[in-house]
Amino acid sequence: MADTLQGAAATRQSIISTALRLFAEYGYNAVSTRKIAERSGANIGSIAYHFGGKPGLLIACAHHAVEAIEETLGSAVLEPVSDDVTAEDARTELVGIARLLVMPITGRTDAEDISAFVMRYITQRSEAFDLLYAQITEPLHRHMRQLLGRAAGRDPDAEETKVLTFTIMGQSMYFRICPDAVKNAMGWKGFGGGECAKVGTALSLSINGLIDAYSAESAA
Repeated sequence: MADTLQGAAATRQSIISTALRLFAEYGYNAVSTRKIAERSGANIGSIAYHFGGKPGLLIACAHHAVEAIEETLGSAVLEPVSDDVTAEDARTELVGIARLLVMPITGRTDAEDISAFVMRYITQRSEAFDLLYAQITEPLHRHMRQLLGRAAGRDPDAEETKVLTFTIMGQSMYFRICPDAVKNAMGWKGFGGGECAKVGTALSLSINGLIDAYSAESAA
């Protein structure tokens, strides 16, 4: 390639940013490499050079999304819960993570494209799904179910704990998947910090109630 290292890196990133947006909006099968090249201003051969083709580009987009999510959530929430975390601390952290999942990715020009990409491909079986599941969904669910188990005094690996953890994740994720539906129903013009705070308060009530009920069930 005639590109310098800096130029090649810029071309690669431009292709990923463009593909991320197009894959999210139209779906993988509806987007051609020619369209990606045209929209990114790159030579169509650059896609094969940098990614080996369209399948490799989809995986590169998934890796890009994972990196952005890790920056937003922090790597700690993707690791096992420490043994010294108390029940009260676990409760507080679980609510905090649920509230964080509602917040939009900030400080990035491609934040909305990343969110849209993840929402589409975390629900469709593909290599992108496998990567997102292995690096985000599974470790996040494991961390959250360990927090729930600690907070409620229940087995984190019990089927009921796993299902309840998905209900907590689902509550948060709905606001990311269907923000327009929420805005219409609530009469909100946007979904910024003020609206996220209101959702966070509701999530706190819901999750604390769930923990209390699950804990009481154990004591009964």
